[in-house]
Amino acid sequence: MNPFTFGNPIKDSARFYGRREDLRQIVNRLRSSAHESTSIVGERRIGKTSLLKYLDTPEVADQLGLPKNEYCMVYIDFQGLTDITPERFWQRVLRKMERSICLPELLPEIQSLREMGAFDLFDLEDLFDSIAARGLTTVLMLDEFEYVAQNPNFGSDFFGGLRALAIHQNLPLLTATRRELVDLCHSEELKGSPFFNIFANIVLRPFSRAEVLEMLDGYMAETPIKLSSREKELVLGLGGGYPFFTQMAGSYLVEAKQKGLQGDALLQDVYVNFDAQADSHFSYMWSHSSESEKITLLTVLAFNQKKSSKTTIPTVENLARTHSRAHLDVPELVKRGLLLENRTEGTYMVLSPSLQRWIAREITAAPGEEESQSDVQAWLRSGGRDELEPVSGFLPKFKKKYWPLVGGVAKELSMELLGAVTWQVLTRGML
Repeated sequence: MNPFTFGNPIKDSARFYGRREDLRQIVNRLRSSAHESTSIVGERRIGKTSLLKYLDTPEVADQLGLPKNEYCMVYIDFQGLTDITPERFWQRVLRKMERSICLPELLPEIQSLREMGAFDLFDLEDLFDSIAARGLTTVLMLDEFEYVAQNPNFGSDFFGGLRALAIHQNLPLLTATRRELVDLCHSEELKGSPFFNIFANIVLRPFSRAEVLEMLDGYMAETPIKLSSREKELVLGLGGGYPFFTQMAGSYLVEAKQKGLQGDALLQDVYVNFDAQADSHFSYMWSHSSESEKITLLTVLAFNQKKSSKTTIPTVENLARTHSRAHLDVPELVKRGLLLENRTEGTYMVLSPSLQRWIAREITAAPGEEESQSDVQAWLRSGGRDELEPVSGFLPKFKKKYWPLVGGVAKELSMELLGAVTWQVLTRGML
């Protein structure tokens, strides 16, 4: 049996690891006298749904101080609901409440309102007043909430009403989105809505080394298979602490061991399978990065190729001397999990060697498909890019669509960037 899974969220609470500080903050806000709301933000596959499903487990909620006789946890997933309306939103909420409510005497009120079909904010206020009067706090856990926030069917009236219920009727919200709520608004009018002021943001980041090791030890305790320290380092390196990629690396490692592979053959098998599976996810992350963020990622790659010195280690200050917007990009890339921070040294590296290899393959031209030097000169002249003339011989190594991107790094780090991508393309960077 393989204890690692990476296709679906974690549903078994015994297999949930990490997130202790995030859970502490969420629970403290829910248990406060104001029953405060929290916005959970994180890149795709970082574990937002697993966290909400963990809180949706009655035994877990009870252990965390959210007993079901005081807190009714209502989980709703809005993924793919592009045509949802406010009416359908509340119908879905009420139906979920019917299944989750712990006080049977409240069921007739919930059902009566739902069956009305058409109801307004006053009707909802009356219902949640009645629930609160019985000492019960309803917590709406709204997964993939961007399908609501970005939907033009939901205007300022809806969000104003939801805010009023959250503040005055004991209805705290836990939203899960890929970006901060205020950045998801479908109109400028909504960006100024006071709705967004009721939330504290919690950004889900990759696991720490200790959290990954704890998860590995916990999962492997379910099997007779033992992992060597080198094999644990393999999972740590490939996954970069990112839960989804860590699970993926662990899964392919166990499969390789079950096939009887050892040594370099085992590592090669894990790398090949991991890269093939991770490619589409890396493509998504790359495509959802700005041009400036891509330049910063390339700059980090190049800096990590340089001989280490005070001026060449990849700190924010050194990166910004090469790319002026690096100091703005680095926090966002760390938040998304594409960059890992060494807090002791104040340096940064790309998530994993697998992502480094993907970037290298993505931006380099395949043998025989390089543009000619005359094409480079024509491109430089057409765009008034005379400042890139010193590295014109360097550009054919890359796909033409990435010339503007690598040009932002090449002026000062041409040899380092070329060395970094060449190394990543030619080697699997064995740990």
